[in-house]
Amino acid sequence: MDVAIVDRDPSPTPRPDDPSGPAADAALEPRVGLVGDVLDEIRWTFTRRWGWIAQIAINLAIGVPVVIATTWNHHTDDVRVGGFATSLAGWVLASALNTNQLGFDADRAAASFRAGDTAWRVLFLKNLSVFVVLTPPILLSSIVLRLVVAHPPDSIPMALVRDLADITVWLGFGCLLSVLLPFRPLGVRGRLAAMRTWPRFVVCLIAPYVVYYLLLKFWHVPELALADRIFHHADRRRRWDYSVALLLWGLLTWGLGLALAEAYYRLWSTRLDDDLDRRR
Repeated sequence: MDVAIVDRDPSPTPRPDDPSGPAADAALEPRVGLVGDVLDEIRWTFTRRWGWIAQIAINLAIGVPVVIATTWNHHTDDVRVGGFATSLAGWVLASALNTNQLGFDADRAAASFRAGDTAWRVLFLKNLSVFVVLTPPILLSSIVLRLVVAHPPDSIPMALVRDLADITVWLGFGCLLSVLLPFRPLGVRGRLAAMRTWPRFVVCLIAPYVVYYLLLKFWHVPELALADRIFHHADRRRRWDYSVALLLWGLLTWGLGLALAEAYYRLWSTRLDDDLDRRR
């Protein structure tokens, strides 16, 4: 899991009535349809969110050797292929990089809310940015390991479906935590100067690990039990059905996370707006 959180605020807190401040510079999504909005969010991510992308790259660079060490099979002197990609995804996604998606892009998110955007739409677009940045290296590592290490090679398409299932589960939890515990990065000096923010800041950083070690473990229990009861995991003829069932559970979790995030915003929109605007 993530060990390199950079707490940095690239711009001052915007005033809602300041047409020339960072909120105006945030360039709201154009609302030209799903494809256009997705492309705009990805463009924004790769042109204006280099710090966030760099943190993901750093965590992937650290996570690869760590996950290799923790999944090493001493009997065969190679890496245990099964679960490697999902462990690597968990290393990055079980962190504020995923659970503080609104806070890391607070100016643009707050401006979108003031313009009437819904929480689920803002989070969905940011989820796709996470997906575009993180998924290719994760899936590539899964493919390479199965070609090089697995003997005989596993079914690569089936393995990728299961990897995507775990990523979508994490996106669902990330959506909910992003509205419950958002925080604006202040930078090291700013955080040290604002000691009153430390209790909440620490809670925001610890929450993803609590989810990883407690809630997420139990969240998989009904999924695995139901899929195994219906498709019988031991029956190799039904392994594709079993894998697709895991992906459907992941997509359901993602949708549930978006729905709960939207419900929270509808009930406590002022609280979320304050969390994004204040230096907390």
